[in-house]
Amino acid sequence: MGIDYGSVRIGVAVTDPSGQIVFPKTNVRVDKYGGHIIELIEIAEELDPIEIVVGYPRHLKGKSGASAKAARALAHELKADLDRPRICLFDERLTTNLAHADLAAQGIENRLRQDKVDQLAAAIILEMSIDFEENTGKLPGETVSRGKF
Repeated sequence: MGIDYGSVRIGVAVTDPSGQIVFPKTNVRVDKYGGHIIELIEIAEELDPIEIVVGYPRHLKGKSGASAKAARALAHELKADLDRPRICLFDERLTTNLAHADLAAQGIENRLRQDKVDQLAAAIILEMSIDFEENTGKLPGETVSRGKF
């Protein structure tokens, strides 16, 4: 399961059971009361993924800003409520730009992209993490542990 965190919407993507095909699933609206955490946990419990990959948005020079801090907090909130699966933070530089470019190439107007771009960015993050693991033989990203923030 892939997650693209945003301050308004969180994109969610999944794979087929064999992990070969990645596709956008849904958007979850961020709720100041934490309803988005409950909704993400419900999605994870329904899908029972082997891994949740949360996009970690670093700046081009590799530094982490406010968005990265928020993504890390989200990953830790999920880990606090989910024993399983593995949850990791995966570098997602430029994935939203790639998603916008892909949607533009499909002829989708900018004003119609907002509901699709976060899901597609989540799919790109998930696909990149799968490719990383296949190419290196290593688990992707930084594993999130309970209680360690």
